Amino acid sequence: MIDRVLKKIVKSGDIIELYEYEKGYLKGYELTYSERERIGRLKGEKSNNYEEHRKQVLQRAKRNLRRLINSNVGQYGKEFTAKFLTLTFKDNVRDLDKANYEFKKFIQRLNYYCFGVKENNLKYTCVVEFQKRGAIHYHVIIYNMPYLKANDIANVWGNGFIKINKIDDVDNVGAYVSEYLGQAEKGQGHDIEDDRLQGKKSYFSSKGLFKPVEITDKKIVEQVAAALPLENLTYASDFENEHLGNISYKQYNLKKMNSKGD
Repeated sequence: MIDRVLKKIVKSGDIIELYEYEKGYLKGYELTYSERERIGRLKGEKSNNYEEHRKQVLQRAKRNLRRLINSNVGQYGKEFTAKFLTLTFKDNVRDLDKANYEFKKFIQRLNYYCFGVKENNLKYTCVVEFQKRGAIHYHVIIYNMPYLKANDIANVWGNGFIKINKIDDVDNVGAYVSEYLGQAEKGQGHDIEDDRLQGKKSYFSSKGLFKPVEITDKKIVEQVAAALPLENLTYASDFENEHLGNISYKQYNLKKMNSKGD
């Protein structure tokens, strides 16, 4: 069924995003072969502007990362709190495959240390970053890790220094962590000549994470939009799109409302 969407809500945990489109877009409509070809040509033309293309890719990646993290923080029971770690190598490890292998083994060891089983119970999202000297380190948020001392985590890591970043008082953890993706981007042909992430993901996650929910049903969108408290509005903007016209964007943080009720 084809429907024109004029309002859309994206729910990522406590973060609600409301989009209102001047012209709207068609949902359920499949592009014809000629339309796909035309869009492909336009994308090819746009990709000639490398800097602009990278900027758009980074913005989409940060948005998707932000939503994914917010969809999983606080979703695994009160006995768990999300932990945001920075993992570094004492040696100047520059080989991405080698570093990723060490990270994979770390997650396996940490999983066994926490739960005493080999099954992959830990849920996480990890951002790769390159230091100016080229060394690799990781920023990883673990959603369901029981309390561990920093020394215990460092011993399990075994490759160098670790840091626990305090996020208990951060309202929008996804936005906070996604900024590290921007820092990682600086290492790709900007601060240093580095293309190790070219064609690869700049962040990766464990399987089975909760995903953000997109709602386009007109009745539900109207009901939710009407119920959103003005005092929970954290950001609002308007911008133009050549196909959709004016787009009104509002972001609400329900965590503030939930904390008042606790």
